Amino acid sequence: MKKFAWTIIKVTFILLLLIAAATIIVDPFIHFHKPLGKWAAVETSERYALIGVAKNMDYDTALIGSSMSENFLASWFEDGTFGNSCVKLCLQGAHFDDFNILLNEVLQHDKTKTVLFCLDTYLLTNIPGEYPTTIPAYLSDDNLFNDIYYILNKDVVFEYIPKFILNNKWENYSADSAYTWQDMFVFSKDSVISTYKTQRLTTTFEEKPYDLYLDNCDAFLSSMIPYIEDNPDVTFYFYASPYSILFWDDSMRRGDTAAEITAYAYVCERLLKYKNVRMFYFQNATDIITNLDNYRDYSHFSQDINYFMFESMRDGKYELEEDTYYDTLIDMYNYAKSYDYESLFQ
Repeated sequence: MKKFAWTIIKVTFILLLLIAAATIIVDPFIHFHKPLGKWAAVETSERYALIGVAKNMDYDTALIGSSMSENFLASWFEDGTFGNSCVKLCLQGAHFDDFNILLNEVLQHDKTKTVLFCLDTYLLTNIPGEYPTTIPAYLSDDNLFNDIYYILNKDVVFEYIPKFILNNKWENYSADSAYTWQDMFVFSKDSVISTYKTQRLTTTFEEKPYDLYLDNCDAFLSSMIPYIEDNPDVTFYFYASPYSILFWDDSMRRGDTAAEITAYAYVCERLLKYKNVRMFYFQNATDIITNLDNYRDYSHFSQDINYFMFESMRDGKYELEEDTYYDTLIDMYNYAKSYDYESLFQ
């Protein structure tokens, strides 16, 4: 009986060693090393893999943002204008605590020369600290002991190792389309309107104070500005994605528009003082935002719009300057306030 028990212990120990070895070698979350041989950092799980991509891949350009950034292809930014090697670090619905972890890692790389950051409105209006970090600490810290949660994780063994291997085969050993969702949704006015109508507020609230979100902006800036100041040789591109006109309908009904525009103006004023900052504003691209065939819901747009943003940033279009940002944002406020939203539902 004793001998049988020892045999079970030894077999179990060997199995655990084999599982740990397989996880370390394949490393689907790029936690220990960049992909071996011809393998690429293909799609597995954003929350678990992208901190490893930021830590271990070779790059000079980092694209950081929410779902608004997921349909970019990293290769677009490798033409020499932004850099020669780009990693895409996009987290759906992430808040700044998660982006803070990614930025901290990206800016420890000596080769980093460009950071592109999706400056979503909610990052400036949400209450700081209200949303927890979603990147697991055992993957983002340097504590080797808690790596056991990764190397002996059944989901990693049975789901993510096979997914990593199969996706490499299917994507021809390229990470370029990782985490894109262009082919998963229908983009059309009818589908957007039908979805939005079910959640459209029936009451229009009184306009909120214009300075409502400035404390939240200060919290964002207090985290972001040190990165800018400590890395004068890195160019930071901030961009506001072109949410559809229905976003502004919702904003107007909530009474948020003046406060949201003011928040963005406040952040522009602070960030544009730095020579290594460039800001781009696509929310006033009226031909795009009023064509609801570009969208799958009131804010998410097709990959064609991502390419439009890439080209615009590459060519210096829709760029905000210290002497233009205020007028641009006031024009957007007036446009949103005067738009005939009811015509969209007729």
